[in-house]
Amino acid sequence: MSKGVLIIGYGTRNGNLSEILDTQVNRMRCRGWEHVGKAFFRVNEPSIPDALKQMADEGVDEIVAIPYYISEGTLTKELIPEKLGLGRSDSGKTIVNGKEVSISIASAFDSSFTLTDIICDKIADANGNMDCGILILGHGTRFKALSNMKTIQMNAERVAARGYKHVAYAFNEFCEPTIPEALDKLEKEGVDRIIAIPLFIALGIHPSREIPQKIGIEPYSSGGNIEVNGRKINVYYARPVESNPRLLDVLDQKAREYLGE
Repeated sequence: MSKGVLIIGYGTRNGNLSEILDTQVNRMRCRGWEHVGKAFFRVNEPSIPDALKQMADEGVDEIVAIPYYISEGTLTKELIPEKLGLGRSDSGKTIVNGKEVSISIASAFDSSFTLTDIICDKIADANGNMDCGILILGHGTRFKALSNMKTIQMNAERVAARGYKHVAYAFNEFCEPTIPEALDKLEKEGVDRIIAIPLFIALGIHPSREIPQKIGIEPYSSGGNIEVNGRKINVYYARPVESNPRLLDVLDQKAREYLGE
């Protein structure tokens, strides 16, 4: 059987998601995977059905689809499987261009300790230390399992367990605590510097515009000085996880697990 890896992103009219997936696709090929493709749930091309057709035309008949998402949710559990021709299942066979193709869907990054390691790397890159305020930011979710909320909270707890004294987390929308509430918490703990880390995939509207405005820094900036409860605090605003090489290791591991390489 000819085996392939399909990396699936959400899709956006803004941001750098397409470039991120291109980078990871090329890196996977350089690790020896011959058939690696990308696809998008919406907006960008190729679509998931088009990417499947392309891989089938290359002779691939066994595929692992890997959602390039922070958390599990309605998209990974219901909508992406439907677009892959699997209904609500995470594995099965479907017909692509008259050819039977076996597909398995791996999990999103979700509970991987790799996300926690990336957060710590970003703290180091910002010249942070255990006494800095650490603010981990998520989008929030209406998904019934509250998976994004749990992923953000879990990573905050893991970072605190590594010895950081002032850790907070907050959400752009849907979930609590809000960003102002988290800033209030850190100010009351006496921090004078906050390293804010958006646990997002790419530079879309939410992490680039909405969240900076709620923090009180300029959109598309790397931070600045803000005032919380009448006190000035410096904020360093990190970039999302993007094409972090640590995530490549996760992609490679998932591909080997599902395809038996």
